[in-house]
Amino acid sequence: MTRQPSPRTWALRLFLAVPLLLTVCPVWPADAPMAAAPTLSAEPGLPPAPSPVVVEFTAQMRRVRQHLPDIPDSTALESYVIHDYLVAARLRRDLSDNPTDDLDGRIDAFLKSHAGQPVAHALRHDWLANLAVRKRWDWFLPRAADSTDPVIVCDRLDGRLASGDIQGLAQDALARWTLPQRSPDECSVIFAWLRTQNVITPELADTRTRAALMADNPRLAHDFVADVPAPWSAPLLLWLQLLDAPRATLAMLAATPSTPVEADALVAGFTRLSTSDFPAASTLLPLLLQRADLTSALRMRLLRAAALGAAYSRAPTAVAAFARVPEDPNDGPVQEWRVRSALWAGDFAQAAAWLDMMPTPLANQPRWRYWRARAVAATSGAAAAAPLYAGIAGLRDYYGYLAADRLNQRYDLNIHPTPDDAETLAMLAAEPGLMRAHALFDCGMADDAGVEWSTALNGAKPAVKVQAAHLASRWGWYGQTIATLAQAGEWDDVPLRYPRPYAAIVADAGKQADIPGDWIYGIMRQESLFRRDAVSRADARGLMQMQPATAIAVSRRWNLPAPGRDGLFEPSVAIKLGALYVRELLDRYNGQLAQSLAAYNAGPIAVARWMPATATDADIWIENIPYSETRSYVQHIFEHIVAFAKMRDAEPTRLSLLLPMVEPPAT
Repeated sequence: MTRQPSPRTWALRLFLAVPLLLTVCPVWPADAPMAAAPTLSAEPGLPPAPSPVVVEFTAQMRRVRQHLPDIPDSTALESYVIHDYLVAARLRRDLSDNPTDDLDGRIDAFLKSHAGQPVAHALRHDWLANLAVRKRWDWFLPRAADSTDPVIVCDRLDGRLASGDIQGLAQDALARWTLPQRSPDECSVIFAWLRTQNVITPELADTRTRAALMADNPRLAHDFVADVPAPWSAPLLLWLQLLDAPRATLAMLAATPSTPVEADALVAGFTRLSTSDFPAASTLLPLLLQRADLTSALRMRLLRAAALGAAYSRAPTAVAAFARVPEDPNDGPVQEWRVRSALWAGDFAQAAAWLDMMPTPLANQPRWRYWRARAVAATSGAAAAAPLYAGIAGLRDYYGYLAADRLNQRYDLNIHPTPDDAETLAMLAAEPGLMRAHALFDCGMADDAGVEWSTALNGAKPAVKVQAAHLASRWGWYGQTIATLAQAGEWDDVPLRYPRPYAAIVADAGKQADIPGDWIYGIMRQESLFRRDAVSRADARGLMQMQPATAIAVSRRWNLPAPGRDGLFEPSVAIKLGALYVRELLDRYNGQLAQSLAAYNAGPIAVARWMPATATDADIWIENIPYSETRSYVQHIFEHIVAFAKMRDAEPTRLSLLLPMVEPPAT
């Protein structure tokens, strides 16, 4: 029977069939500013005009993507530092079109001559997967022994079974089966064989499913529970039911208290309901607490989940709910959210009391030092709080800026640029891996460039990484600059960490949207780290990470051409549409930046749930954003706005001016 191509093989074919976009060198507009690499062009962030070899490389890679016959490479292209990537692309194309023994030999030779090099990684994986599809175990098994890729591991097990190499196979297959992760389709054959060997016991199947449930992964648990026989599966299926439909299942358990349910399952279901629908959870809680099988420990776990749900929902009962939860200094979520709930309620005395009970490592964070000062100011006066504010007012940090505002002090960004080291820079620029990274980045192959970069700098000392960050900045590779500085622990080189690419585009977009360029830069830095080809898991695209549907809607409202999905990779399009969307959000929220940023990240529907019933201090409103990602996102962008103002030698706008009271929505 012929084995059907795996999803991985189909993905390879799709990869090779789609039009050339991000993984080959783009041909820049003819009017792009000219500059000799590695110096920046007149417009930072825009690439220089391509050299002839780059143009040829682009054309040849496009032919590969379009499955066109090859034409001879020029001598210049053959000596190009990333020519091997073109060779590998051709081999991958031929592998998807018409794999032959001769092609296998050429791929094998290429992989041997490039062993351990990043250019070989994708080709090696795809070749091994293709060999498995063709059941060429004679080629596959000797070359796949050291692979840890899940697909190749499953193929290797399958190959051993097909080749009759079953010594220890059951144990190796069971080790793969027991991993708490979704297995690729390639494992179906070996797992089917494993079930015939009677080594998957009910105990093992139960343990595997429980691990997925404890990890709050119901999709995985649904797959795993199929191996659990009845009656072992009954409590696990009820657990899954609690995760899939918590409200209905908890109502059933409240109405039939004799129905047995495991403690972890009950807590998991109630936690999910309390987080997603706190009013429903609060209605069911008294009934669940009446169950005869409720232990004291289980009662406390339910009360804890209810208190956290109340805090996430900003319910007026949250402070009282936390008062019912026993003190546990190791319970970080309770330690933090009970303070937030007290702040939301305006109960600064209770907030101060809970802050006093925080474990020292947590209490010493700038966040909680600021809120301690706020609580002291509210309960004991500004004079008593002043020393506490002063302790963090000099930090380059959201809370440091808020504290400086309370003391009417200037912001201190602790700017200490790192000097160039000409010798180290020259050494790095001549390093083959970094030369390939530079060429790949210039060609838009940012992912491959990143692998080359990481490989070349693996084990480098922090001082060397700082100089590498300088080099990346000269290339216009700002995301890598920022990331490399972070890896080196260098935070005070603010100029390197806060570049201002696409200045003319940002200025034009800011003028049209009537918002400061610093705001646009802050969002751009947080969203994409200036990577123009960025794509999120949710398919947000480009520098401003807009969803294609959102971008199209914004373009229509502003009578602009619809960008299309790939149009968002063009900076002039992405920045303008992102700025106009921010303008729309500002209009929606009466010019309030905090809510607009939160909506940009989490969506207006989420922000509508978070709006207060009465006017609330903006810092308290931000602190009580229930999504930790969105809360951090908003705070970081305010930090970025301050830094970008400093980088243009301007006095930053005070956060106190950017954060007016948050008013309840108009009826």
